[in-house]
Amino acid sequence: MDIWDLFDQTEIDPSTGASDAARRDTSHTADRLQLEVLRLERKIDGLALVSQALWELVRQETGLKDTDIARKIEEVDLRDGRRDGRLLPQPVSCTKCGRPTPARQRTCMYCGAPVGQSDPPAASPKR
Repeated sequence: MDIWDLFDQTEIDPSTGASDAARRDTSHTADRLQLEVLRLERKIDGLALVSQALWELVRQETGLKDTDIARKIEEVDLRDGRRDGRLLPQPVSCTKCGRPTPARQRTCMYCGAPVGQSDPPAASPKR
């Protein structure tokens, strides 16, 4: 074995260890993400079940129809200016610097001041 082979071997050994560590980290991250996806799927299933039960009760007690809820869903969806199946909170102004900050952030990204959590949109009056 000549000097170059020894040099190559010393370069390969640490990279093999680093590669193994990276593979373990990736596997751990994948496992953690898979568990998080399963947790979120269970949560979504539970929310869908509760939503369905609530709608059935409301429909039964009020005589509202599926078209009524569909109209209301569209109205609520459009509150953020987009028909995208999501309700995104509007940015709030920082009380300290006045700059717009995403409503989901707890602190202003410009000055670091705490940002109050915005209240959900007010419900429309009953008809």
